Amino acid sequence: MFGRLAESNAMAQIMYGLALRSVYVPQSRWKSPEIVSPRRHGWGIPTDPPLAIDYLSRAASNSAAVESAALSSGMKKGGAAKGELVLAIYELANSFRMGWGVGKDPIAARSYYETAANLGDTDAMNEVARCYEEGFGGKKDRFMAAKYYRLAEKNGNKTLGNSWIWKDKYNAPADKDAV
Repeated sequence: MFGRLAESNAMAQIMYGLALRSVYVPQSRWKSPEIVSPRRHGWGIPTDPPLAIDYLSRAASNSAAVESAALSSGMKKGGAAKGELVLAIYELANSFRMGWGVGKDPIAARSYYETAANLGDTDAMNEVARCYEEGFGGKKDRFMAAKYYRLAEKNGNKTLGNSWIWKDKYNAPADKDAV
């Protein structure tokens, strides 16, 4: 069904792309920290990861066009397609991070996570923070990691064990007097 709808609907493009990108994870890796479940997506159709990337990219592009039109018509916060745009960008980041349908590209993954984070996705905020903290896709930067972890926490997505982000040395220069 998503395949038929995916020709013109951004959310269907995302869902179809996720189904096509289905990733089977062998039981021996189920406890690996990057594995959330043994089967990520894949809803009863044959997998085609490169086609999945195509549909996720289309969804991002179509949603961006809708958002651009909404903003240019005078809306201050964009239109109804922002959720689809952010989800498509986040899932493209996951694909680049894990090499699902494309070659692994840490720089692209970090860039896509940062874009989704800046659009308000709290999962992306935590992921880009982790990229900065670990140096994935670029230089390590604990200041930027703290910035995104704090932003995620302020938006309701707290990560346990991150009390270090509230140390004064990770405050922005203008914030040092406010804390």
